[in-house]
Amino acid sequence: MQCQKRKRDGKRCEARALSGRRWCAFHADPSRASKLGRRGGRRRAVRCPQELKVFDPPKSAADLRDLLSQSIIELRTGTLDPKLANSISYLGTGFLKAIEASETESRLDAIERAQRLDRQQLDAARRDLEGRVSQGDTNRNE
Repeated sequence: MQCQKRKRDGKRCEARALSGRRWCAFHADPSRASKLGRRGGRRRAVRCPQELKVFDPPKSAADLRDLLSQSIIELRTGTLDPKLANSISYLGTGFLKAIEASETESRLDAIERAQRLDRQQLDAARRDLEGRVSQGDTNRNE
């Protein structure tokens, strides 16, 4: 059943009435709309960025750990917007993946350098051995 209440413009409210009642939830309890609006307003309130602790950009996982722990404290005290906290967490995940990829890249470069060096040393030893063998052949022929 449709709400029986008339709006300011004279048209009927288009919301469904509560079961067993003539009016919708908002018209049955007029203070409910203001309570919900107040709650939504507090949730969307712009917080003062000057109150947030200033951090240098994180350069390591430890720096990110410090930033996240401070963000948790600020979120719990209500000085950090939950949406901003969510963004920091999301960006932190990407940051940690980038650190991990960078470390893997560095390790791989070190392994490749070591392999090149080993190959060069092996080639040098092979040439030296071949040179000694060929000198030994010429010494035998004399």
